[in-house]
Amino acid sequence: ALWPALREYWHPVAWSEEVDAKKPFPFRLLDEDIVVCRLGDRLAAFSDLCIHRGTPISLGWIEGEKVVCAYHGWSYNAEGKCIRIPSLPDDHPIPKRACLQTYQARERYGMVWVSMCDEPRAPIPECPLFEDPSYRLVLRDRWFWNASAARGTENFFDQGHFPWVHEGILGSRDNTKVAEATIKREGEVLHFWIEVPADATHAVPYVRNYSLSRPFAIYQRKEEPDRRNEVYLNVFTPNSAKKSTRFLLIGRNYDPDPSEAKGIETLNEIVVAQDRVIVEGQRPEELPLDLAEELHLKGPDALALAYRKFLRELGVE
Repeated sequence: ALWPALREYWHPVAWSEEVDAKKPFPFRLLDEDIVVCRLGDRLAAFSDLCIHRGTPISLGWIEGEKVVCAYHGWSYNAEGKCIRIPSLPDDHPIPKRACLQTYQARERYGMVWVSMCDEPRAPIPECPLFEDPSYRLVLRDRWFWNASAARGTENFFDQGHFPWVHEGILGSRDNTKVAEATIKREGEVLHFWIEVPADATHAVPYVRNYSLSRPFAIYQRKEEPDRRNEVYLNVFTPNSAKKSTRFLLIGRNYDPDPSEAKGIETLNEIVVAQDRVIVEGQRPEELPLDLAEELHLKGPDALALAYRKFLRELGVE
């Protein structure tokens, strides 16, 4: 039910370097196969389907400013218009219907984003610290989950599971109470922050600041008293109702000690694996937007309730 509205947002589909000037890059977005191409100095996104005989454009190749279908050599420009049909004489007019379905494509934060709408509801999420030279990227990764994008997104900010799923890493079972969150709405973004006291897993208190851009992008800042900040960009892209791609960037404005620097990737893989087995096992696979379908607790589930109401505004009944 969310699919029509989700077409009107930006979704990351690839790392920038994966989209080159040689081959179309294929991706599944909202149950549709698309391709992203570099045609000259332009970035273009199309439905992965040649209008002629339904051949995947991803089987073809790129020649300068055009993409060529592998089946009959039809060539398309960045606007999706066919500009050459080799089986016709050069002076023969090309049918007006000889076009590919086009989508918008942009680059930001080292990722390629696609919107399947001519006028997206919101811009690509603002994550300014990832464009701040005082921060350096310490981790960039991607995983394919057999889970819905909404379930994965809710899991990322769910505070109550930290002591149980990530015990000794993100939380301690000696302190299982969920701190009260402050929530503020700003158009297409939900801002919320939580003060976290020092405990067995964190030597100093800090603040978790979240900015959740509808539908599935979370920009998080972990702010310590000495101004040591760690920032995250976590985005789930909906491939289909039960499959999603998770993109994660982590940046810091400080240099960790050598032992910590070596362990961040390993630690992150452990956390992701712990989350993944939980989220992939949740039923129903889609996040219930009817609040009566699951039991909610006032206080601990405040963030989840706010998020579900936020998504339901998109017209889901």
